[in-house]
Amino acid sequence: MKYNELLNTNQILDLLIKHLNLSPVQRGKSIFFLCPFHEDSNPSLGLEPNRKIFKCFACNFSARNIFEFWAKYKFGNKEITPTQFRQALEEISKLGYLPSSVWQKVEGEKTKSKNRIVDLFALVTDIYQHNLLTSLGKGVLNYLYQRQLNNELIDRFSLGCSISNKQITTLLFQEKGVNSEDLLITNLVQVNDNNHKYDYFPANQLVLPLKNELGEIVALVTRKMATSSQEGKYNYLPNYSTYQKSSLLYNYSSVKQSRAEEVYLVEGFFDVISLTRLGIENCLAILGTSLSTSQLSLLHKLKKRIILFLDGDRAGWEATVGIAVGLLLNEVDCEIIKHDYQNDPDEICCHYGGEIVQNILQTRQNPYLFILDYYSRYWEIKENPQRIARFIGDIAKVFAKFKENIHRFLMERVSILTNWSQEEVEAHFAPRRFPVLHINQYCQKIIQEKEAQIITFCTCQRKFWLIVIQSEYFFKQKINRQYYQNIYNYYMVTPTNKFFPEKYYSLSPENIKEDLDQIFSTVDKVWKFSLSANNYYEKNQKTF
Repeated sequence: MKYNELLNTNQILDLLIKHLNLSPVQRGKSIFFLCPFHEDSNPSLGLEPNRKIFKCFACNFSARNIFEFWAKYKFGNKEITPTQFRQALEEISKLGYLPSSVWQKVEGEKTKSKNRIVDLFALVTDIYQHNLLTSLGKGVLNYLYQRQLNNELIDRFSLGCSISNKQITTLLFQEKGVNSEDLLITNLVQVNDNNHKYDYFPANQLVLPLKNELGEIVALVTRKMATSSQEGKYNYLPNYSTYQKSSLLYNYSSVKQSRAEEVYLVEGFFDVISLTRLGIENCLAILGTSLSTSQLSLLHKLKKRIILFLDGDRAGWEATVGIAVGLLLNEVDCEIIKHDYQNDPDEICCHYGGEIVQNILQTRQNPYLFILDYYSRYWEIKENPQRIARFIGDIAKVFAKFKENIHRFLMERVSILTNWSQEEVEAHFAPRRFPVLHINQYCQKIIQEKEAQIITFCTCQRKFWLIVIQSEYFFKQKINRQYYQNIYNYYMVTPTNKFFPEKYYSLSPENIKEDLDQIFSTVDKVWKFSLSANNYYEKNQKTF
């Protein structure tokens, strides 16, 4: 189903005006609005009435249909998840713009499509698995044997290989029972400029399936057998409607069923597979060096202690620090395996064997202490006052969003680590505890007070509203933009009315001593000060 065909242009305009408080301006065939995704004083967000797509010519925002626009507006993101898109569909349906029959049809088609895609990936995975048993797949199979994998492990992780860049296209594109559009939607089959179809994955690559939380295969990734230093080893299928790489954790569905109280979090596929080979089965891979919001949510749902086991080099330590901070902020219990091997877990498993790996898994450290240790090594603090000050600044910045009791704990540990008194540590620590946040909060409070006065002026007298229009003032607070839009629409529709019937704030004109020019000037100064504070911090944060 094409989503931009579910609503007509008039319905879309009605939705935007009534429920998002956007005011249309006709320019030629297109309709423009003030873009809500940047500070826009000259309407730059265009709606193309025939195709019903959105495009901002200032900030490059785009949306392929009203539902995508609604989701991006509501969630404040230029990229949305399939779940957020579905919520937008549901919200618009509840507002009466989609009949229940249409909504049920959308839901039904979505379920059918998802089931077809799950079945398709199961079929394609079987084909790639079978390829390992052919003469063309022997090279990849030998590669797996060289990495100490046996047939049981190969089957357990459903590993396979590609043997041609036309195999899936030839076997399935015209096959009865297979929807050719699904092959294109999932990117398993590509079409070039000459309309020639070919497989997304080229020949002679190891194929690994990616499963969702339910254990359904929703994507594939391949590993190249030979790569140059400039090339990446892995090639992922591009994201599509029900799959995003950043929302998955490798081996999650298996770990979720485990009764183990701990989970080892590693970086890559073969880290998981090699640890499993040694009998350490409760392992997850993040498929990168950082955790997304979706992945953090999955880990939180496990309700298990997360044991970070990443590479032992500088890059691995940096990744460990970033991941640990994310886990701690989301109140996920975690520990860190601290080891001195300059290898990843897969290499350690292959080179040193089970006994040494088991010993390594017991060398754990509190995440806060690991981060302190990392930055003390980074700055080589010793007894250098300048390096110690920068070390404290880094710690304050990393833990800026944490609670006061954590700050106190860290300052005590830093005092012990540096041989500085707690008073000296706090003197360097306190000013760096997210200073820009405090400035911004103060500035936003002032701006809100002043804008409330402007709104109150506009509701009291039409002539005050005309002064605001002439000033071309842009409201900084989103809620005030919505209030002003309502006032604007009311006065434009009823030009004879001298005041607005609704009061958004309890202020009265008698309590307002400043005139509008004074208010505009104050807001402008505070806003510029807030921006300059942010810019200064961005330029100088390395020295904090």
